[in-house]
Amino acid sequence: MCEFNREDVLILAKAILEEPLVYIEGDREPYFYCQYCDSELRGCGISREEFKHSINCPCLVAQDILTRNK
Repeated sequence: MCEFNREDVLILAKAILEEPLVYIEGDREPYFYCQYCDSELRGCGISREEFKHSINCPCLVAQDILTRNK
């Protein structure tokens, strides 16, 4: 079984969550785009809090890791 250094895993999780969403003005409407899972949220007046990642996105795994280590 492969074991990882706990501190290394926490550093990696924090790096993934540092800035996963990219805001793009777009030709017709602005949108947020996740650079890890390719999910998009389009529309005017949208916020980062409304964004939903795909079920297998590394951002969700990183959030889970950091939540368990608090």
